[in-house]
Amino acid sequence: MSQAKSYLHLSVPFFVGFRRNNPGNLAKSSRNFPGIVAKPDTGRGNKFFAFASVAHGFRALIEVLMVRISTPRTNTIRKLGPVYAPPHENDTAAWVKTVAKYAGMNPDTPLTVDKQVIKRLALAIIKKETGLKQKHGNTVATFSEEDFEDGWALLQAPPLA
Repeated sequence: MSQAKSYLHLSVPFFVGFRRNNPGNLAKSSRNFPGIVAKPDTGRGNKFFAFASVAHGFRALIEVLMVRISTPRTNTIRKLGPVYAPPHENDTAAWVKTVAKYAGMNPDTPLTVDKQVIKRLALAIIKKETGLKQKHGNTVATFSEEDFEDGWALLQAPPLA
């Protein structure tokens, strides 16, 4: 695993996903993911989880995707759309079209719990939700395939005793 990358020090104008090490923009819920930290934020930022590192944010997104695509109710990009991008907050049809395009997948093809499928889907969702790169002044924030691999490694790591 690469050195723990974190963007918790960033503030507006960086997107929430970067400021909170939450590449998938996962909204707070009762889930207790490893690496959750408290971080006050401005505006709607407090609605989203904050993670200790980018790898922890990827780990959480990977876990969510694995659970959702293993359920027939949400096993395609089209079926994930209303769950991940609810119509009362988003243009769900546009979200589905964009994520499918970025992932290079048919939105109606059943997804499998396979590392490469999850990687393509995760990176497509991140590209849609946050973008893979943001620059402000001399600061550049990025989410990458290496970050995905770090999150995958955390998911596979045995629990600490």
